[in-house]
Amino acid sequence: MRQTLKEIRERFRYLLDRVFAREFSGQLLFFIVLVVLVTLLGMSAVFIGLFDPENLDVEGVPTRIDRGFWDAMWWSLNHVLNLRGFQRMYGASAPILIYALFLSILGLAVFGVLVSLINNTMRRRIESLRAGETPVWERGHVLILGWNNKIISVLQQLARLSPGARVVILAPREIGLMESRLRIAGIQNERITTILRTGVPSNLRELDRVAVDRAASVIILSTEGDDRDSIKTLVLLAGKSDWAGPSPTLTCEIAREENYELAQIAARDRVQIISSSRVISKVIVQTIRNPGLAAVYSELFSISGNSLYVRHTPELAGQTLGQLAFGFRNAVPVGVAWQQPIAGGVRLAAGLNPGADYDLLEEEQLVLLARSRDVDFREPEGEYQSRVYRDGGQQPRVPRRVLLIGWNDMLYDILKELDAHALSGTAITVLSGLESHKASAQVEAKLPRPLKNVELDFRQGNGSDTRAYDDMDLSAFESLVVLADDSWGSNDPDTHTLRVLLRLSSLRKQSVRHVHTTVELLDHANQDLLAGLGVDDVVVSPDIVSAQAAQVSRESILGPIYKELLSAGGVEISLRPASDYVAFDTECRFDDLTYAAQQKMEIALGLRLKSAGRVMLNPSRDSTWRLAEGDMIIVLAQQVYR
Repeated sequence: MRQTLKEIRERFRYLLDRVFAREFSGQLLFFIVLVVLVTLLGMSAVFIGLFDPENLDVEGVPTRIDRGFWDAMWWSLNHVLNLRGFQRMYGASAPILIYALFLSILGLAVFGVLVSLINNTMRRRIESLRAGETPVWERGHVLILGWNNKIISVLQQLARLSPGARVVILAPREIGLMESRLRIAGIQNERITTILRTGVPSNLRELDRVAVDRAASVIILSTEGDDRDSIKTLVLLAGKSDWAGPSPTLTCEIAREENYELAQIAARDRVQIISSSRVISKVIVQTIRNPGLAAVYSELFSISGNSLYVRHTPELAGQTLGQLAFGFRNAVPVGVAWQQPIAGGVRLAAGLNPGADYDLLEEEQLVLLARSRDVDFREPEGEYQSRVYRDGGQQPRVPRRVLLIGWNDMLYDILKELDAHALSGTAITVLSGLESHKASAQVEAKLPRPLKNVELDFRQGNGSDTRAYDDMDLSAFESLVVLADDSWGSNDPDTHTLRVLLRLSSLRKQSVRHVHTTVELLDHANQDLLAGLGVDDVVVSPDIVSAQAAQVSRESILGPIYKELLSAGGVEISLRPASDYVAFDTECRFDDLTYAAQQKMEIALGLRLKSAGRVMLNPSRDSTWRLAEGDMIIVLAQQVYR
């Protein structure tokens, strides 16, 4: 019995599917059949006393035709269709009744069409509002054009740098998908307001719809690693001359290095270009040269902690940077910025670590490492002299043997950057899924010129497979780098990275010597998974790029500052042994580190204690330490190789 009922239900569902698949004709037929069936059901009221004597005086019970079939049908039909005009035709002739029924049903249809029109109009309006098709009437807002995995970090950075900011996002994405992504990331809890619009950023009308003329700054993100739309938008904004007011600060992310020069040409010196590949490759190479440096960059580019700020302090003009360093109690002066005349206007230029004896001019601005723009300056009492200063001169050593595991678009930039920093004869082994000759051909085709200082050795193999290391001595390498590699068919490169690290962790148990290991991750949420796997430095590439984009959009002068900071041959952040600066087992303050660094034409930024295992940038001036072997001083210094 149960099986029979189930079969009847299934057949009825199938019949309904077939009926509604025929659109209007099928639905009309279904409506007529439904009316007939329900009317017949209503006529059964005859059997429960519809025409009993006690009901004959009721106004709604018809009795003038036959007190039987026709009166029952009239009563039931009017209850089913509720046609007021037709009800008043009771007792009329058959042709008039038929005509009245026809008109009443037409009237019902007309009313239904009216309700449908109103409903559809309201629904379209609501969907239009949800889809973000209405113009934006903001002023002084941050405009983000495009969408990728860096959007969350950009918004978090903006919330920290400019609390209360209004951020408008225009991207070729559905509003619902963008809202869902922001909600999952908890952006609604940040101190910013986000306004979403769906559209194509390279369309001028779409840009007008999001009030590009009234924006304070514009950030162009490379949508899913494709620079085509970014370059179109870049050309459009860089060539725009009819701004309604002052033009906003323009910042553009370029994902692929091969598009960087084209983007620079299109920018016309009006847009700050941030190359994702170039930035991350420089950070990775700097970390190879300076173990522990990834933590410094992580704080510089994190949503909390210290960052670089530019402030105009004319009241401090005439003093040297060396004197000012002892006056700031919660900031470290690392350079100066000034206006540089160019054709058609001026642009900001900057210099890092110009020297302790550099005199600050009234028109110049200070570049500060600080937790916020609110800094505390107290006039120093005379010239500071350290009692614990110790002279030393160790320079960071460039690794001569490096193992790169994985393959992505950044590999070419990493090789170029390593070549710029390395000493002649440095050996680099690349382990990837590509056949050796194909890997060699790809690198040769991508690099603009042959490498001078490094020798490449390509190996084919899966870094998570023990067989890939059969003919390798891991302890012979001085540095090991695991790149985010998506070429193994995984949608989550970090999962493959974790598999590689698990394999390396197992293999390295057989070796006494520890090899410095740097890892690239795409999601900072996975960083906790690396505990206990022998990882020394972690570079979360999307966070670094997004932070730089957000900071440069706020202060465009930070663009050339970061460029100088990460380039070969200029100044660099470095971790140096504490024994080169102060005496061990003696209490010292940050002022002592500042003094010692100035004697070496460096700037002390902070320190890393071996016991604490963490970086302390711009530490409290009241803190004291007893430094020992293994402790490191973080300085801004000229690059010297050995």
